[in-house]
Amino acid sequence: MSIGKSTICLVGLLVAIGQRATAQDVNLEEKSPLVVSGFAVGLGSYDRNLAQSAALGSKLALSVFRPWSDQLYFFGQLTTHLEEADSGPPETVIEIDNLIINWTPARLSTLSLSFGRFDAPIGFERDDEPLNLIPTTSFTFENARPVKFTGLMARYTLNPKVSVLGMIANGWDQVADNNSGKTAGFKLQVFPSSGLAVAGGVFYGPERDSTNGSPRTLLTGDATWQPVQRLILQVEAHHGSEAATHWTGVVGQAFWRVGRSTGLTVRGEVMDDPDGVRTGTVQKLSSVTISPWYFYREAQEGVFSNVEFTSFRLPAFSIRPALRIDHSDQPVFEKKDGSLVRSNVTALVELVYLF
Repeated sequence: MSIGKSTICLVGLLVAIGQRATAQDVNLEEKSPLVVSGFAVGLGSYDRNLAQSAALGSKLALSVFRPWSDQLYFFGQLTTHLEEADSGPPETVIEIDNLIINWTPARLSTLSLSFGRFDAPIGFERDDEPLNLIPTTSFTFENARPVKFTGLMARYTLNPKVSVLGMIANGWDQVADNNSGKTAGFKLQVFPSSGLAVAGGVFYGPERDSTNGSPRTLLTGDATWQPVQRLILQVEAHHGSEAATHWTGVVGQAFWRVGRSTGLTVRGEVMDDPDGVRTGTVQKLSSVTISPWYFYREAQEGVFSNVEFTSFRLPAFSIRPALRIDHSDQPVFEKKDGSLVRSNVTALVELVYLF
């Protein structure tokens, strides 16, 4: 109950700040405004194997953006979501999803330094639902690569077609480091032609608890291509290794804007874990997801405004049904009677509202 009250109080405080700024008719060109935005997610699903349906108000995210000058800004995001517990009902969890201080030197505008907690600069999938073109994340996103880093990241634009990124941070998805080592990363981003972005990188560092031994290496690549206004193609691939074990994940998707307010996304993937180090089972996973969706109006300017490297504006409101078919070469999907089988089908519908 205390978590819910804290969230409500925080929302009320930030909304009051925004209303006060509006009431005072702040001159946005002379003062740096505090911009409050966020999103809410509702989810309904049906699991065929478990013969179980669920309806959840699954996530509420509140973000604040404050530019202090043309060279310095702050961005923070607090997220409240439901998380499955080992036993019993889902638990409400509040976490600092992003907390970034970004600085661009006045005499070196091609360099950008970010410090704090940020999305891993890898692939096209993100943990914020509005930034994805499909309502579920892939096995590859969940197991083959990191999602978040906490540390320092630097981006340098060599020319309009080439940029590089360097990073040093805590381990994969670690809020507080779990050992005395650090994870380092390097990524090269190129734009060969209009509408095409291609990147490749390597990340290296110790990831196991309380030891710097057996460092982990991840080779990663991704591409986003918008050949025509209505079509977006995206792909990412990762190969990781650690202590004589390895894994590979590849995922790709296509989005077609059928009409002014309708679209269709199809995603396919393969996640190979031959040593069972990432999923806990020696297996090869695959999935296919089809998601036709309806959207209404365009979102405001800001972090939740468009799909990265494309001209597609994120909608302020969207309804995204989906059908997901999962398969493994081992029996890993649980049925209602407790037995395990090799496949599962999930039907779901997601509602996303940006504010």
